[in-house]
Amino acid sequence: MFVEARTRPVLAEVCRRLGYCGSDAILLRHHSNAVYAVDDVVIKIAPGDLGVERVRAVVAVVDWLTTRRFPTVELHPGLAQPLEVGGHAVTVWQRLDPAHRHPITVSELGTLLRDLHALPAPPMALPALRPIHGIVRSVARSEILTEKERALLTGQLEVLAAGWETMRFPRGTSLIQSDPQIRNALRRFDGTPVLADWDGAALGPREWDIATIAVHCRRFASPGPAAFADFTAAYGWDATSWPGFEELCQLRELQMIATNARKSRPGTEAADEVHHRIAGLVGDEAELRRWRIL
Repeated sequence: MFVEARTRPVLAEVCRRLGYCGSDAILLRHHSNAVYAVDDVVIKIAPGDLGVERVRAVVAVVDWLTTRRFPTVELHPGLAQPLEVGGHAVTVWQRLDPAHRHPITVSELGTLLRDLHALPAPPMALPALRPIHGIVRSVARSEILTEKERALLTGQLEVLAAGWETMRFPRGTSLIQSDPQIRNALRRFDGTPVLADWDGAALGPREWDIATIAVHCRRFASPGPAAFADFTAAYGWDATSWPGFEELCQLRELQMIATNARKSRPGTEAADEVHHRIAGLVGDEAELRRWRIL
């Protein structure tokens, strides 16, 4: 199981190699990855089932973005990455200003995504965005779903998958971050906002990144529904003018639910939140039900 008791020994070995005191490390997050801060770096430990080749591709993307002077969190210099420690791929990043003091705004995310989507195709091989495949895999592997919930998600996926296959995206394909949100952006110490968390970097429709912002605005208390107008103004295109946008947002919501259903353990607060989200997919309050961030 991917839990702190498993990643702490990996962290200790990484700190030993780099000359840091592992006992001083602070756990920032333990969900998709284990993320620890120690001294002037952030150490990110991927789960064992995320192959080192995928993490190597993430490193290549970030190196390329850095050479293009795109505002991204940067890897710790002078270190061949990723490291392979205890069956896990590990990356080491420059530590930036905690954004909770001056949170990244949705408008700033709009500018970051506008500039990202304007870049040429990167030279390295990247996977194509395949949300349907990921949702099927997540639903099948989840340990918390009831049979009724599994049937509901599968039924919704059948409908949305048909729409996905016929969608024609007006903004075209580019490098996408695939999970842009205010928690996946940080500030440099001079206040400059930068994108972080490139695990999902892929080639895909730009509208997918935009739909992610829209879902976060309408489902979470922060940034809130009104903030999407600020994003649109900064990005420079109103996605709601495209007829397929609402259906794409529904698919993005389904992916977020399924992914967290796979990652959550029975009896946890995360599992409770997944059940809450699934219940909100049907009924009169479906459009109004708010989610809690995981």
